Amino acid sequence: MSGKYDWQLLPQAEPAEIKRVAQELGVTPLLANILVQRGITDADAWANFTQPELSRLHDPMLMHDMGKAVARITAAIENGEHITIYGDYDVDGITSATIMKEALESIGADPEVYIPNRFTDGYGPNLAAYQRLANAGTQLLITTDNGIAGAEPIAWAMANGMDVVVTDHHELAPTLPEAVAVVHPRYPGSEYPFGQLSGAGVALKVATALLGEVPVESIDLAALGAVADVVSLTDENRIFVQVGLQMMRNNPRVGLAALMEAAGVDPATVNEITIGFALAPRLNAIGRMGDATEGVTLLSTFDEDEAKLLAGKINQTNSERQALVKSIYAEASAMARDDQHRGLAALVLAHPDWHQGVLGIVASRIVEDTGKPTVILSIDPASGAAKGSGRSVAGYNLFDGLNASRDLMTHFGGHAMAAGLSLPVDQVAALQEALAKDAAGANIGTPKLAIAAQVDVQDLTMDAYRELRRLAPFGEGNLEPSFALNTSAVDDVAQMGADKSHLRFRVGGSIRAVDFGAGDLAEGLSAAQKVKVAFHLATNTYKGNTSLQLMVQDIQMQSDQVIDMRMPQLTQSQVAGAHTYVFFNPRLAKQLTQRLQFGGPTVMANQLTTGTTDVVLVDLPSSEAELAATVQRVDLPVGALFFAPAKQILAIPSRNEFGAVLRFLGAHPRFDKHQLPMVARATHLDTSQVIFAVQVFLQLKFVTIDDGVFISTVSHPQKQALEDAPVYQERVAQLGLARRLRTASRADLRATLLRYRQEL
Repeated sequence: MSGKYDWQLLPQAEPAEIKRVAQELGVTPLLANILVQRGITDADAWANFTQPELSRLHDPMLMHDMGKAVARITAAIENGEHITIYGDYDVDGITSATIMKEALESIGADPEVYIPNRFTDGYGPNLAAYQRLANAGTQLLITTDNGIAGAEPIAWAMANGMDVVVTDHHELAPTLPEAVAVVHPRYPGSEYPFGQLSGAGVALKVATALLGEVPVESIDLAALGAVADVVSLTDENRIFVQVGLQMMRNNPRVGLAALMEAAGVDPATVNEITIGFALAPRLNAIGRMGDATEGVTLLSTFDEDEAKLLAGKINQTNSERQALVKSIYAEASAMARDDQHRGLAALVLAHPDWHQGVLGIVASRIVEDTGKPTVILSIDPASGAAKGSGRSVAGYNLFDGLNASRDLMTHFGGHAMAAGLSLPVDQVAALQEALAKDAAGANIGTPKLAIAAQVDVQDLTMDAYRELRRLAPFGEGNLEPSFALNTSAVDDVAQMGADKSHLRFRVGGSIRAVDFGAGDLAEGLSAAQKVKVAFHLATNTYKGNTSLQLMVQDIQMQSDQVIDMRMPQLTQSQVAGAHTYVFFNPRLAKQLTQRLQFGGPTVMANQLTTGTTDVVLVDLPSSEAELAATVQRVDLPVGALFFAPAKQILAIPSRNEFGAVLRFLGAHPRFDKHQLPMVARATHLDTSQVIFAVQVFLQLKFVTIDDGVFISTVSHPQKQALEDAPVYQERVAQLGLARRLRTASRADLRATLLRYRQEL
């Protein structure tokens, strides 16, 4: 079974180069190989990478229109003008607005902060909102994390006495706004050396230009914005995140400390993963579910009580958001697999009254499931409009793909990997057709997964993990290294989570591995003969103990031809699958089918049709020949339960026990065979063992049975060994076969059953 990704092993450094880098930088060969791959091959480059220096930040005045922006903002402060900061409702928008607010306040301004409402204002400049702000007296509007696509509202503002300074980082729109200043790191003709800043990063550069120095106290917010907005964690962004994480660990601002406490996060352990999976989702939740203004309040407050109250409220909102995502995802996932959508190269899924605030999250999950660019839309039946979000896959520019159908939409913006849009509901089908056609022409193919190195189990240590963390913070532009492990030693496979949607297992007998969302792979992984795992190296802390853990990205399995399903007892769950269940013993078949509900048809081995597929062998064969004939009639793979009641595999009586049965029969001439349980009680054997002993005696002519009922011993029988009886030999063979089938290792069981196939 192939995985979700096309694994691409990165070029491996030459051994001599690995040795040189390892010695010069004092690192292990494993890390040295990765550093060579990333172009870090000397001490200076390594120091620049690992040690953040604010002195390496670029001159903010190199950014387009920065001088104009500083001049206009400074004039507004000096003249006591009404300044409004117009942010956005996601983490980058909240943090960029807060950075701008703190900077302006520090030089004497008292700005208003306006965070647009996702549901009433939508993303970016909104004419109605602009008009309300102008009517309320705003004289200077500063956009943060938005504005580059707002040419028309900004033109209205500029024509109606409200100056606008745009600070943004999003993709450039076809028509750029004519504002007092447009501060953007990738503005055409710009000389700024790093174009991948987040909205918060741009706001920090504006703050630096205004203050004449880097506002160090706001770098933690730039770190939040950079990680949450998935911008490239290189150059300035890397410095922001490195310094910002240090601030959060050592002395977090009041609001972040309260949010960490509500989320159960120890500040000392905060890293980019904490931001991405604990802090950012909570801050995003308030904008997804309602008004995100409280996010600015939380991040800028100095009041611990206010912070605690807001953090608790935000945490509760996030729980509500999670419930909504789960419900909508289930519906969208079913749509993605239906006949209408299954064969399309891109998906546009629309449904009445899906909550608009979580559509981006749902789109991301559908992309993960399907590998297809996906747009999720909520239809408002009252207005006849569909509004939502899109997410893409590596290798397909969603902005360009949607831009080709811009005429279908009433609003559209975003970048290569994500977009927001709205359109009339009667245009949804046309957008689906156009986007699927464009994606099909792009020949996206299977997404690639870069593998830094192939490793062995012995390479996976806590020391290796700690050393690899020196490459952090990880993110876009500085991806966490992925490793590949080939193994057959996978055990303790189980589904986990309330809905069994996640997967866990162990490699090397002790190292835990977790694959979120892959619970359906559990059965196949348990039966796999060979397994290849692609993973990040991580840790897991439980009850104060920290251990190594693999965060699985992909699994490739070579399915076994023999699926080992053996357990000490036979339970309902073991026979619930949709297989063909084959029995050897008709009496046992009757007993088990009355007691258990089998998930597929049941058939006796001697009635099995050649070429039957998906077979599970339920009980034990009576002989090796019977087993061989059965295995040769089925198509592989074949499952093996090999269940046997305890009585069926009782040991052969000892010589003394045989003697005890014979003496009892000699003392009771013409003993009724129907009373053999009495003999079992007298000799402390099982009835089946007594019956077996009588069969041996009969073949050796130690006893006779008169009228088919009455057992009598023979006086002075010919001396013979018990082992000479054919039934004795047959039982020895049966028990030997049973022991092999029930106790053999998975590899030995496979070899035994496949040997019968080779004997065809």
